[in-house]
Amino acid sequence: MTAAEQTAEETKDPFTDEAWRTAIEHAAGCLACRTPGTGCETGEQLLRAYEEAARKAHSEGAT
Repeated sequence: MTAAEQTAEETKDPFTDEAWRTAIEHAAGCLACRTPGTGCETGEQLLRAYEEAARKAHSEGAT
């Protein structure tokens, strides 16, 4: 389990879960996200949104 997956498991915040699911679904269908060494602006934005949601949920004590 990756650190991001573990954080998602620990927070159990609906918004965090939704942000994680959106990022994963995008990455699964995006050639740029699946190709090592390439970048995807949308994928990066979705990942940042998830990370921010996880940080917020963690700081508010949503476990």
